[in-house]
Amino acid sequence: SRCSLKTCLARNVWLKDESAPARYAYSLPDTAMIGQGDSGVEQARLRGMIEPLQAIDPLVESIVVYSKFVVHYLLQQDGPNPGWRKANVEGPVYVVRRRKAPKYQLIVKSQFNTSDLVDALHPEWELDCQKNYVFYKVEDATKRIRGLWFHDDAERQRVEGALEKMLEEIRNSPGEPQTEPVPAKAKVEPEPGPGDIGDNMGFAEPKPGPVDARDSVTMSSSRLSSTLRSLANDDTFLEMLMQKLRQTQV
Repeated sequence: SRCSLKTCLARNVWLKDESAPARYAYSLPDTAMIGQGDSGVEQARLRGMIEPLQAIDPLVESIVVYSKFVVHYLLQQDGPNPGWRKANVEGPVYVVRRRKAPKYQLIVKSQFNTSDLVDALHPEWELDCQKNYVFYKVEDATKRIRGLWFHDDAERQRVEGALEKMLEEIRNSPGEPQTEPVPAKAKVEPEPGPGDIGDNMGFAEPKPGPVDARDSVTMSSSRLSSTLRSLANDDTFLEMLMQKLRQTQV
């Protein structure tokens, strides 16, 4: 994926998949855009499609567009025999809207295995389409260019139009994240050693640094002795001290 999408496509001959139409037998409704059918049967079919997607990703909110059957290819650019390779993923394709980032995802549900194609739409995507084909290059340059073969070019055109609109939308919303946020790791405090009683009691030795004269305190031996005696007569302080000592001995 070191070249632009158009340049890469020009360098590689796309071979039509003659065997795909013979395998095209997926029972999805003919309507390719959600919302075009208002009948109860149509709505039931749409629920039947979205529920399996939500079972995998509960954040899926709706299906924006789908096609009944595609074959997924990857462009191999390295090695002695560069060219298009089947990715062993074929079945219905969905473009879904999610409740959280990434807002849109393209999903190809494989009919023969669990290796689905899932790509999050990103402002840096490059999209190029031809009759029966949709090609796109994702934002990650280390990933190979994708190719989707459509049995029905009318459905390919509808998917292409929806992708172009969604890419335009997210490109015009630069402040909106398009990747799943990574949770920050909680800072782990080191376990105190058995002799760190002062630290356990909150009397940790102060870190070296500049001393402000306003923060300095003059402590005489008599004042220190008086303070220690008052603490020795404080039952609450003694109980807390004994509890800390017992913890260090466990």
